[in-house]
Formats: sequence, structure tokens, C-alpha cells
Amino acid sequence: METASAARADLANKTRLAARTIRLKDGRPVTLRVAASEDASAVQQFVRGLSLRSRHNRFFLPVRELSPDQLERVTRSRPPGELALVGETAEGVQSRIVAMAQYAMSESHGAEFAVVVDDAWQRQGLGSQLIGVLADHAARAGITAIGGLVLADNWPMLELLTRLDCELDSDNDWHVIRVVKRLDARELAV
Repeated sequence: METASAARADLANKTRLAARTIRLKDGRPVTLRVAASEDASAVQQFVRGLSLRSRHNRFFLPVRELSPDQLERVTRSRPPGELALVGETAEGVQSRIVAMAQYAMSESHGAEFAVVVDDAWQRQGLGSQLIGVLADHAARAGITAIGGLVLADNWPMLELLTRLDCELDSDNDWHVIRVVKRLDARELAV
């Protein structure tokens, strides 16, 4: 009989996520990795650098920066129930965060997800790559669906989610669209 700690260790091994470098449509490299608490100041700088529209689309408010509690939540990963990713690029000797994505358990077998990409890095495939990594990781962790809310006038994100086979439904609030991506661990690429 498998012990609870052995089961947790097995799940941790299955859901481990190594950093990976991807190439965007325009050839720029971006490293996708798990966010850490040490990223808080870089994440804050990233959020401050987003356009007002991008901040509004992600946070549903015209925030200028994140509170300490918000920073902690977007840089926290506690697999399998929570995963926070950053997309990072090297500029000379400095690195810079150009995207963030995360999911957190919200229901018995589902999770809420969110993605935001720096304005200068949008429409290069980074958002779809991040959603794909989140979905793969969530499916391996036994999560059957990821979902979230998107502002009804955020057409670029709604079009992306449609291409990624997400279901779009109206919400009680006519300003937002509820999106759901069903996950099936059997369909994951090895």
C-alpha cells in the first residue's frame, strides 16, 4: 500500500516543470520558468511597464502596481494546485520578465488561470505557449479543466482562446466572458 508521502512525492515528480527556452514567431528567445518569491520586484517592474489597457485586461482594473499580497500570489507556486510562470528574456547581461501566467485550484477538479504578455511581445505566440504549458502541467496534476474570465472587449485574447479550443460562455456580468479549456491527460504529448 502506497503511503500518502510517497503519493505526494510521485505527484511532485510528475508535475515538476523545468525551465525551457522557446522561440517566438519573430525569432526572439524567451525562457519559461516557474516564478519564485525572489521575482517580486521584477514582476512589479513588469506590471508597471504594461500599458493601461493590458493592465486593465489582466486585472480588470487600471492598477499601476500590485499590492504585496497580489505580488505574493502571482509569484507563488504550490504544485499541483497552484502554478505561476514567468516568461523571461535576456537583454545584455540583464534579464527581464515579459510575460506571466498562472493557475490556482478553484473547484474540486478545476482551476482558474490568467495570462498577461508585455505589449511589445504580444502576437508572437507567447500567450499560447504559456497557456499550453499551464494546461499540460494541470492535466498531469489531474486537473480536468482550467477556466477564467476575459473582458468581453478583449478580442485578441478571446480569439486566441478560441483557437486553443476553449469554450466561451456568457457570465452573469455582461462585461466578461467565461472561458473553459477541458483537459485530458491521455492527450498530452510525451
